[in-house]
Amino acid sequence: MDRSLYYTIYVLYRSLYRTILMEKLRYVLSEWFEGELPELVPRELPLGWRNTGLIVTLAGVRRGGKTYLLYQMIGHLREEEPRENIIYVNFEDDRLYPIEGNEVSELLDTFLRNFSYEANRPLYLFLDEVQNIPNWEATVRRLHDRNRNLRMFLTGSSSKLLSSEIASSLRGRTLSHIVYPLSFKEFLRFKGFELGEVDGLPYSPRRNELIRLFNEYLEFGGFPQVVLEEQKAEILREYYRAIFYRDIVERYEVRNVRLFENFLKLLVQNMGDRFSYGKVQRFLRSIGFPVSKNTLMEYMGMAKSAFMCDEVPIFSRSVKDQMQYPRKVYIIDNGLRNAVCFRSSRDIGKLLENVVFWELRRRSKEVYYWTSRNGYEVDFVVWSGGRVEALYQVCYELHDERTRKREMRASVRAMEEFGLGEATVLTYDQFGGEEVGGRRIRFLPVWFWSLSEAPQGAS
Repeated sequence: MDRSLYYTIYVLYRSLYRTILMEKLRYVLSEWFEGELPELVPRELPLGWRNTGLIVTLAGVRRGGKTYLLYQMIGHLREEEPRENIIYVNFEDDRLYPIEGNEVSELLDTFLRNFSYEANRPLYLFLDEVQNIPNWEATVRRLHDRNRNLRMFLTGSSSKLLSSEIASSLRGRTLSHIVYPLSFKEFLRFKGFELGEVDGLPYSPRRNELIRLFNEYLEFGGFPQVVLEEQKAEILREYYRAIFYRDIVERYEVRNVRLFENFLKLLVQNMGDRFSYGKVQRFLRSIGFPVSKNTLMEYMGMAKSAFMCDEVPIFSRSVKDQMQYPRKVYIIDNGLRNAVCFRSSRDIGKLLENVVFWELRRRSKEVYYWTSRNGYEVDFVVWSGGRVEALYQVCYELHDERTRKREMRASVRAMEEFGLGEATVLTYDQFGGEEVGGRRIRFLPVWFWSLSEAPQGAS
């Protein structure tokens, strides 16, 4: 074919594609401006989201509540800003497919050509699941740098939207937040349980109702839709499949899907345990999957990138030790974990530990686990400001004398190691405390601790 003819056909194709895309965008925008926001249960909004000239990014696990946080932000803005100056588009809307990479740029052009707005007021652009657009970072940077009156808000189910991993072209231009499934406090709000001044205290008159709701939270987790629906297990299994295929297998083009599926099942099943790549490698090889440690480490990176899990390293001032020792793995939500693996009698301890870990993450804590030379272990060491701030041990209950001694000894050894005067043992539903050698160990239920404004540091 003659090159000039080829070029002419290409130009015509691009022109037709642009016309079709702009018509799709015009329809989606018209629908947005004519519609109303859904009814919302308010969540905790990220600090500083409104009074910033930076691009605000919300990243987190699929179905964790990012879209509804955007709606909540939009609701606040509509109280003071013109409705027509607030634009929202979800790039998982199948009407916009196939997505090729220029959708964000064409979105703004389509809006300016077809809709009126108040030019003397800021223009707010909310882009949901923006990671679906190839090379979105370049367009977002260009629009941000050239339009000082434009405020941009992005969400995505990929850690690539976080400031620590975001493309270098956007560094210094973003304010990143992680959106987690509901905390227990938010869960209670979704359930219509209003915390009064005395609720959460040891002798609250509504303690039994509080614990009943905590049991539900332990089993089914905090995905917002799951909390409000009846068919919880079925929805959670669908979430798992969506994260598995759309956010990992398709995005990273995983070739050996069966191998990855088995790896992920082992990961989920061993939540809260030390995760050894060597042991996992040997097990997978024994069932017919020859795999390298490097591949398994890549798989772990993929799962973390989709916010399905996170790792906790051993506490050590040696980077070499942190790299060599096994890490403990926690799954983003108890419900997601329970929906895809068998339960056992020791699960409740793991579920409590998982709740504590993610609550510490919500509070932006840097977390490690600790072991002594003679085998004592503390589940969570909180590091802040160049020192150990707090120690948390998690177990189901302390009525058994052997369990009590084990947890107490571990806590005392850790307090001695770090020069602390206090540690906390978090249980299912036990209050109390003891003093050992001038050091205090508090016993608190996980549900009570998680409702406090901030974890109490050791003195």
